[in-house]
Amino acid sequence: MQKLRLREPYDARPTLERVNGGSMDPRAQSTPIQSPAHASMQTATQSSAEASAVPVRPANATVRAEGPWTVSRLLVWISAFLTERKIDSPRFTAEILLTAVLKIERIRLYMEPGRELDSEELSALRALVARAGKGEPLQFLVGRWQFFGHDFLVAPCTLIPRPSTETLVQSALEWYRARGGGSVAVLDLCTGTGCIAVTLALAMRAIARPSGAGCRPLRGGESIDSRAVAEIVARNDGVQSDAEQSDLGQPEMNHSTAATALEISVVATDLVADAVALARENARRLGASIDARVGDVWAPITAQERFDLIVSNPPYVTDAEYDELDHNVRGFEPATALRGGADGLDLVRRVVDGAAQRLKENGLLLVEIGWNHGDAARALVSGPHWRGVDILKDGDGLDRVLHAQRTELP
Repeated sequence: MQKLRLREPYDARPTLERVNGGSMDPRAQSTPIQSPAHASMQTATQSSAEASAVPVRPANATVRAEGPWTVSRLLVWISAFLTERKIDSPRFTAEILLTAVLKIERIRLYMEPGRELDSEELSALRALVARAGKGEPLQFLVGRWQFFGHDFLVAPCTLIPRPSTETLVQSALEWYRARGGGSVAVLDLCTGTGCIAVTLALAMRAIARPSGAGCRPLRGGESIDSRAVAEIVARNDGVQSDAEQSDLGQPEMNHSTAATALEISVVATDLVADAVALARENARRLGASIDARVGDVWAPITAQERFDLIVSNPPYVTDAEYDELDHNVRGFEPATALRGGADGLDLVRRVVDGAAQRLKENGLLLVEIGWNHGDAARALVSGPHWRGVDILKDGDGLDRVLHAQRTELP
């Protein structure tokens, strides 16, 4: 089983840190949705007893026994504390916790090394460090994480977005570009944070925007870059209201029938009500339009609905693999969001079986799978309903996404 661990970010901003490994999607466990700042302060109040258990000075820390708690001193102290507890990337974790409490960019830690924390900041930081020392994922501690150039809220009711899932998004956008953009109906099953649905809604809107509205159509052979898409959306949209967003993509000269007919519909489903609420909030914050519904896999989808693109990141860890997962995954992310049954394909089968009936002619199915599920997943789409079957590899060269197109309908 591939280890899920921290790795270095795209750049120095604290919101752009990433986690290595395959992503799975939420199935259970409920937790309130809070902003990172609120969560940190509430934890500081509710967990004061636990926080006080954090030693004033780790045994091997090379810091002064006296003096103010400055940024530089705290970085050394926290790094040593986490190193003693065998927490991955202790220095990096220390930096991100400090940026979360101080609400600053990561680079400012090194621009203001002598900055002193006040008592309230120290209390919040102490609580976070205590939780980090017990192996709680950094993403849950700060309450948000980066995916495909966007900052998503995360919570223990759902799994953390991981960069391997960007393979699925990249493939979906390349397919959309190749078909010439235009109106499209998308379904995201097991949406979790909504990272796939929201990213597709934003990126497809950017791709489909007429060249006269500020963007040129992409040409064949060009690739979609996650950061470039995020920059395009931010540059054109800013922080606009829902009413303003409804006019995006309309030529300034007139509101032609062709322009107003463009529709990018993204439906997202999840079994967990809190996960759906989180996906809706992420869509609202990022200015995306999605229809998020509560229900088990296909239950929220009507018999009449059909889609051009169906994507899913379902649970796919086998029962045996689950027992071998690291504590920071198995101990904090929902078990039913990780476990895919004896062979890891229980939910994948349900997604594939339903997709054959709900995809439009020549529609595309993309499903994230485990690194060792390529052959078994390929066999699921070996029937006459499917063509263009392939297994796409992620950035680490591992099998990651099942790709299949619906054949022409009789």
